[in-house]
Amino acid sequence: MLPYTVIKEANRPEHSGTATGVINFLNFSLTALLGPLFASRLTAMSAGGDRDLSHYQSAFTPLLYGVAAAILLTLLLRETGPKGRQARATAGAKLVTN
Repeated sequence: MLPYTVIKEANRPEHSGTATGVINFLNFSLTALLGPLFASRLTAMSAGGDRDLSHYQSAFTPLLYGVAAAILLTLLLRETGPKGRQARATAGAKLVTN
């Protein structure tokens, strides 16, 4: 949900529909591309035989790293809404007066 929120706040209202469409396209494209990669990784982990819990855990490990990276990036995300614009304007005014 974070990309939708950021994209809506960072763009002008008349461009928000296009920006949301681009985010949707990226989400669905990555899902379509990563599904077969996950399946091939899971098949390789189980050597084509029966799968048990350890095979799924090994195949899902990169996804956990992705969630951890997303949490870290969220903490570094700048405010893009009205408060962020107000803070940037205030900071810019302080630089001009100094």
